[in-house]
Amino acid sequence: MRLNFSLRIAALAGFLSKKILRRSGETIPGKVLLTLYPKALIALSKNRKIVLVSGTNGKTSTTRALAQLISQCGTTVTNNSGSNLDRGSATTLMKSSEYAVLEVDELYLPRLIAETTPCAVVLLNLSRDQLHRMHEVKKVAQRWKNAVDTAPDTIFIGDVDDPFIAFALSDAQKKICVSFGGRHHSDGAVCPGCGKYLQWNSSGFSCACGLTNAKAEVNRNPGSAAYRNAELANIAGAQMGAPEIIFDTKNLERAVEKKISGISSSIRLVKNPASWSEALAGLKSANVVLILNAREVDGIDTSWLWDVSFEALRGKKVVVCGERAIDMAYRLHVAGINSVLEKNSASAFSHFASTDKVEVLAAYTAFFGLVAS
Repeated sequence: MRLNFSLRIAALAGFLSKKILRRSGETIPGKVLLTLYPKALIALSKNRKIVLVSGTNGKTSTTRALAQLISQCGTTVTNNSGSNLDRGSATTLMKSSEYAVLEVDELYLPRLIAETTPCAVVLLNLSRDQLHRMHEVKKVAQRWKNAVDTAPDTIFIGDVDDPFIAFALSDAQKKICVSFGGRHHSDGAVCPGCGKYLQWNSSGFSCACGLTNAKAEVNRNPGSAAYRNAELANIAGAQMGAPEIIFDTKNLERAVEKKISGISSSIRLVKNPASWSEALAGLKSANVVLILNAREVDGIDTSWLWDVSFEALRGKKVVVCGERAIDMAYRLHVAGINSVLEKNSASAFSHFASTDKVEVLAAYTAFFGLVAS
């Protein structure tokens, strides 16, 4: 009775949020529900099959792909809009279904594993993120490992070219370790298990303690982050009985094609060193706009700029804008890369002709502002 009462109050809160406050109603119902009934996640997970997706980058697009896969098996609910804290999961689970595919914030993953008893968990990657809220990578990896070790009935699917994922899965009872041939990890100097220096080569890493990506159960060809995430989604989907889907990896890159000031533009979301490095490596246009904000969801500390190589911008026409544009312009200046500093995106696009193709790399708030405008 208490759960049913709490569900009704939570649903009413979501309705009022949409009608009166004009909000999305994605988090308030879950927040109210967990306040009134703290064990709601446990109760709502019973009698359905749960799959969780977490990582520093790629959670939203991978969750969307995995939900598409699993929906072939039965009714499926998902929080693919990015509301990935416990309250977002609670809101999603308020809807009845056979399956649920939940994107989960890295810090909330241990709780979701413990309370939803998932059939499968997909671990994408771990790297430095927003410094004002995220712990050191090693600390997050240890929390994940502790959670994995206490979930013997859950199958974990992870990209073990990331040494932190390999560490988290090292003692898992049920796991599928996937390797894409190895790649450099900017935070992977030392072993997250024993603290010794990792030995790196072109195909990955190894450590005297035995941690390595060379013993993966599944091996795939190298490729972009979007390709890797699509492969992981299909591997996880197969564990749930879902037929494979060939995904267009462009749709997994959080990029939007749009005309801005009459100019054809590709807008891509970037939020931390890993996503900036991936986006910079994929630049094709000679015309680039960089938009850097530092609000709460963007990450209020911009010191991570010094962890990114901007060499891919050399020789390109680069315009910088946003609330922390000076930070970005100075970083490029130190790297010897010329750029033009502008007040906003409208003035930034005045530097390009209508026939130009412009690629825009934008922080969270700037990305969603441009897409919605």
